[in-house]
Amino acid sequence: MKGKLRELRESRRLTQTGIGLRIGASQQNISKYEQDMYSIPIDMLIRIADYFNVTTDYLLGISEVKRNFEKQIQLNKSMDEHYELVEMYRNLDNRDREIIWAMMEKMTKLNEGRH
Repeated sequence: MKGKLRELRESRRLTQTGIGLRIGASQQNISKYEQDMYSIPIDMLIRIADYFNVTTDYLLGISEVKRNFEKQIQLNKSMDEHYELVEMYRNLDNRDREIIWAMMEKMTKLNEGRH
């Protein structure tokens, strides 16, 4: 798993604490998973794969096939539903994207506090 979890986490601009909150793991465990210092429990592996929409084989480095076909269909439906939003975001310059991203992160944290 070395490198895969960190790569996925950083691609979403998440901290170890941030991903831990989303999948029910401590920052320390996320750090150990990323460094291959700790054997990841199967249930946690499945949660990570579900969160990032990747296969467990991809996370484990067994396969370079990143996406589960069924999950990809769900993602495509979601993209269709939010296409205009994605296009508006894509047309922003980097500065505006960073502002929007920061706002979404704040809103996500506020929503997590409500649950």
